[in-house]
Amino acid sequence: MLVTGATGTLGRDLVATLRERGHEVRGLSRSAPGHVHGDLLTGAGIAEAVDGVDVIIHAATDGRRDEAATDNLLKVVRDDQHLIYVSIVGVDRVPLPYYRSKYRIEQRVRERGGSILRATQFHNLVRGMARALTAAPIGLYPAFDIQPVDTRDVARRLAEIAEGGRVELEDFGGPAVRSARELFQLYLTSAGRRRPLLPVRLPGKIFGGYRSGGHLAPDRALGTITFEDFLAAR
Repeated sequence: MLVTGATGTLGRDLVATLRERGHEVRGLSRSAPGHVHGDLLTGAGIAEAVDGVDVIIHAATDGRRDEAATDNLLKVVRDDQHLIYVSIVGVDRVPLPYYRSKYRIEQRVRERGGSILRATQFHNLVRGMARALTAAPIGLYPAFDIQPVDTRDVARRLAEIAEGGRVELEDFGGPAVRSARELFQLYLTSAGRRRPLLPVRLPGKIFGGYRSGGHLAPDRALGTITFEDFLAAR
């Protein structure tokens, strides 16, 4: 199996999970030791990295350049190889430019017969948001709910898809939908800090998409590792 984005937040857990399950894994990186080297943006080394693998899990992400990177990957993926793309719950409902790009990539992958797993926001992302928005003496939090999921849970599900065959499109959510205020307060408690927290509400369709829960998958709450578990372990 080949994992793109092998040194990223999800990629590290994914490579470890696949190897623990007995699979031979290549991690793709531009320069990190211990991985095959290739550059999705230029295409250099990608054909060699893909050659001979049965499953390709595309977990790499680089913001605005994701579409170009994925196009370079698709040029060398064969029809008999199983391509699995890691996307985000809500890319078809929340009009964030980054989400729109991910949604266009999904269409390309589906046209090639690949599998798509959409995940809710990672615990790491929520912790990073909480750290940034509570750095001042008065903390802020976005006035919407979040369904954080652990990358270890997502890695496990990706491994299951890799082992079990193609799925057209699947949502994978964290164990519970919770308010951002509750999650930010949990972060502050774990960090031994106290802050008053004030809600942030912004106008526009993007924030409205989050407020309406377009990024949530309450009926697909399949993750088992809670935000408290994550904070305690990391």
